[in-house]
Order: sequence, then C-alpha cells, then structure tokens
Amino acid sequence: MARAGLSSFSLHLPDALGDPWYELDAGGKRVAGAFRQTPTLDLLDFPGEVAAHGIHCVDLCIQHIPNIAPGYLAELRAAFEAANVELYQLLIDIGEVGSPDPAESSAGIALTKRWMEIAAELGATGARYVPGDSQATPETISQSGAAFRELYDYSIACGVEPATENYKRFNNEADDLLRVLDLSERDYGLVADFGNAEGPRKYETLSKLMPRATAIHQWVLIGEDGAINDEDSKRCLKLARDNGFDGPVMLLGGKPYQQYRDTRELWEAVDELRGEVQSVFGEAFEGA
Repeated sequence: MARAGLSSFSLHLPDALGDPWYELDAGGKRVAGAFRQTPTLDLLDFPGEVAAHGIHCVDLCIQHIPNIAPGYLAELRAAFEAANVELYQLLIDIGEVGSPDPAESSAGIALTKRWMEIAAELGATGARYVPGDSQATPETISQSGAAFRELYDYSIACGVEPATENYKRFNNEADDLLRVLDLSERDYGLVADFGNAEGPRKYETLSKLMPRATAIHQWVLIGEDGAINDEDSKRCLKLARDNGFDGPVMLLGGKPYQQYRDTRELWEAVDELRGEVQSVFGEAFEGA
C-alpha cells in the first residue's frame, strides 16, 4: 500500500531545523558546518513532531545531521524508534561516483560508503545516492555501473537497502539512469522525483521510471494564482498508480518553490499534498 512520508527537505522543515549544512571532512570522520539560522525544531524532536501529524515514514538529508558521534546517532535512532517513525532513506547528495577522474570517483565511492555506515547506525531502512553531476557518456555510464555494483554490495553488508533517483545531471535522462542500474546487475530501489522530471519530456521520463519506482518524491506545480495544476498532479500520480506503485510518497512541496513556500504553512501543505495523493490512490493510500 502507498503511504505518506516526509523528508527533512519538505516544505519549511529545513527552516525549522535551522537550515543546517553539515558535511564530513576529507577523511570522512567528523562533521563540519553550522546552522544558517536559529532552529525552532531540534532534530531529536523531528520524529515525534511528524508522528503527531500522522506521518510515520521520513527521509533524512545528510546535511541536516549536526553530529555523527556514536552517542548522538544512537540518541537520534532511539528518537525514531520511540516515535514509531521509520527512517526510510538517508539521502546522500554528495560524492562524484560518476566522475571521469578516477581519483574523484574513488573518493566519491569512499564518501558514500561512510554515509552508508552512518545510515546503518541510525537504523535507516535504506540509503539513496546518485552518480553525481558529471556528464553521462558511454564510458562514465559503464564506470558508474561498476561503482553501483560495489556500492550495492557494501550497502547490503551494512544492512541498508540501496536506491538511486532521477537527481543531478548524470541521472537526468531516464535511459542513462536505468542503464547504470542494469549494468550494476543488482536489484536497486528507485526514487521517482516528480519535480526533477521537468520539461517537455516530463511524462515520458516518469513513464520509464515508474515501473521500477520504489518511492516517490511528490512535487506539484502551481499557477500564478497559487492553485495546484490539477491536471499535472493527477497525471503524475496516475502514472504511479497504474504501474502498481505501493511505496512511500514523500510529500515535498510545490514549484515554483518560493511561491509555494510563501503561500502555505507546513502542515497545511502536508494536508494538501496528502489530499492530492488520496484523490488518485483512494483506499490504496495510507495517508492518515
């Protein structure tokens, strides 16, 4: 059954968390960074907050984790468990695995593996990562397939389910993304992001991804009056429903992003997005 979820990147949540941006150092041993603004929601309180609003599945961006000391990670894991909230995926947005530069690619693989270890410490079900922002060519696609094979095996050894997404330049084209997965010879999860599939070939892209999608990042388009483009929203969701999608639908927000943020409060937007999914999936959606 499809079910509602949130990301720490969902509308207004980065602001509430203090818009943090933390990264591992070159050795992958510590976190360096800072809050960009004063947080109003501690990450340790994040699971309880979303559970109070009927959400029991979340994604967590790596840049939103302010501390990777074992004690803190254990405390954060306990907070998810106490709130009965599944940490579905740790979103790993860095690491140029698909770089044509062997040194950069090797560094990207090592960094991704380190975050997989952190995902395991947090009790995450899975980890999502992408080849990066390099240009997809026959050579880099082949290289990325081999890297994804190595990363898959490492992730499984950590007890974390690996996935990728139509995110960043390398994975912009559905055919390139799917070719990497086929070359990996592994059973990858796949996040279909409505917002990243844009332009005149949006629905063609989604139609190629949906048969293999295990999660959705839901974005809606809004007009100048702020109203949701209902035709686009339902078309995307019907592609998912008609392909038998039964995973988490992460309620991200709307585009233009700033306009959507300016016209909705967080939980108002969550209810609006849940309603969109419910209108298409009906009883096959666990949205409440």
